[in-house]
Amino acid sequence: MNQIAILTTDDHLVDMLRTLGLKSGRIDTTELAAFTRASLAPHVLVVDARGRDHLPPGLSAFRRQHPSTGAVLVVSSLDPRLMLEAMRAGVGECVTEPLTPQALDAAVRRVLTNTTEAAGQVFAFVGAKGGVGTTTMAVNTAAALGRIAKGEVLLIDMHLAHGDGAVFLGVEPRFSVIDALENVHRMDESFFGGVVEKTDIGVHLLASSPRPRQVPIDAIKIRGLIDAASRMYRMSVLDVPRSDMTMLDSLDTATSIVVVTSQEIAALRNAANMAETLRARYGTNRVKVAINRFHRESVIAHADIERAVGGTVEHLIPSDYRSAIEALNAGRPLAMDRESKLGMAFESFAKDLAGVAKEQVERPSGVLGRLAWRRA
Repeated sequence: MNQIAILTTDDHLVDMLRTLGLKSGRIDTTELAAFTRASLAPHVLVVDARGRDHLPPGLSAFRRQHPSTGAVLVVSSLDPRLMLEAMRAGVGECVTEPLTPQALDAAVRRVLTNTTEAAGQVFAFVGAKGGVGTTTMAVNTAAALGRIAKGEVLLIDMHLAHGDGAVFLGVEPRFSVIDALENVHRMDESFFGGVVEKTDIGVHLLASSPRPRQVPIDAIKIRGLIDAASRMYRMSVLDVPRSDMTMLDSLDTATSIVVVTSQEIAALRNAANMAETLRARYGTNRVKVAINRFHRESVIAHADIERAVGGTVEHLIPSDYRSAIEALNAGRPLAMDRESKLGMAFESFAKDLAGVAKEQVERPSGVLGRLAWRRA
């Protein structure tokens, strides 16, 4: 396996990269699809986009299939449209002309540093329509995961204003997701520790703002926030507004994207459309559909739901409206009651989502526990 794969027709660029002392080899666009297994993929992909208006075909699909491979883009100048396309494709570094071995070396080594550190899992929840319980699903999944990795789970309410994550957890945060997005350039462990709210159930919360603020939020900032969260937390859960296309277009690094729906016909129709759109953008395997408030006696059966959404639906959260309202009013997630029907359902769902064996006990906390996870 080459440590660096070079997508270019320029012999001079190939020669410069080979001077870095890492095993490298040239490929063309048809060879991108040949890396079917992660073990075959290079550590870094260098893409020569000089003279191009768009990225080479197949690059976005390659990055979705091999997110652990870093990408460096070589360009003549920083064209805004090409930079946005590169960001969406998961390109981590950009080098402009005039090219030097030193600039290429620095970019490649930064990408290698970022990709070799184990990243945490990211689970994004998107509602098929309003009122299906997306925040309920996100909060309770985070709460269930918090028992597996106490203090290493972050819930981000991605609604810029009027999100309900803080209400569900019974806290009144001082800072919000907007404060984090406005300071992505300062995103380190110390800064994160100052803006998140630590709850008594072992989940940290980055809350929605209590009031609207007119601030420019772009996909680069959103992705920067999600990337930072995955570096600092073992598991991050995102409650994503379904109508914000910038948010929906920034989930490249999500481990799984869960479309939440109910058994209503309108919700199922929207879920099918949402799932189809997200699968086209992020791949079939990463997008799942979950049914909240599932009634086994409903005239719309499980099989009908799967036909409607165009795929398997494994995750069914039973309906218990009274318990849900009581938990919301108490500011204590349903998942904390492990003996209840809903508590057990959320625990099973969370463990399945995270790939955690049902019998797994809580990992050690602190530095030793975190190091053990990073070796896994």
